[in-house]
Amino acid sequence: MHEHEHGHGHEHHNHAPGAAPREELVAVLRYMVEHNAAHTRELAELAGQLETAGEHEQYEQVMRAEEEYRQANARLQGVLEKLE
Repeated sequence: MHEHEHGHGHEHHNHAPGAAPREELVAVLRYMVEHNAAHTRELAELAGQLETAGEHEQYEQVMRAEEEYRQANARLQGVLEKLE
């Protein structure tokens, strides 16, 4: 289910020297939106597994979290679109 590393040391913030600050911000936001979308899908998968296991209350909680995550990511996407 989870196929990427989570160093979260944010090494991806270090872009080429001389990069314009706006370009760097756009690159970081783009990365975060894509990364968050992957996590949103993973949460939905986890919720499905909980439902299959008969854990309906936990399923509902994870689905609420997934929805909130999706809403926050949509907000970030809006910021990204205005910057691009």
